[in-house]
Amino acid sequence: MKSDAVDVPPREQAGLGVAQECALIEADLERLKLLINDAGDRLMISFGQVASMLPEMSFDDLQRVQVDQAVRAAVTALQFQDIATQLTGHAQLRLSVLEERLRSLSEEAARGLQIVHSHPVRQMELSAGSIDLF
Repeated sequence: MKSDAVDVPPREQAGLGVAQECALIEADLERLKLLINDAGDRLMISFGQVASMLPEMSFDDLQRVQVDQAVRAAVTALQFQDIATQLTGHAQLRLSVLEERLRSLSEEAARGLQIVHSHPVRQMELSAGSIDLF
């Protein structure tokens, strides 16, 4: 005898698989944000140390301008941290919405199958019987 449990069809399983993949991508993006923020924090500390040492060092005017330009370029590059963090946060939000929608669609489809696939015939055996003619 077969149970009334509904197996989730391959299409809905794919939806759940995609939703799980979205969750994994979200986790990867979170790790990326942490790495970028850590790198940015370390760079800021290093720039602070360099800035505190510069006044004690003797440079001619050309060298001072070159060091100043290099530090400014590096600080400008740090804006990458802010942009990347914003982009990964936005991507995480979009993935989260997509993941939730895929899970919801898969659950709706599974519930629909439970309703649609109720067994209309419960006959378990074939045996001869009487026929009523009108």
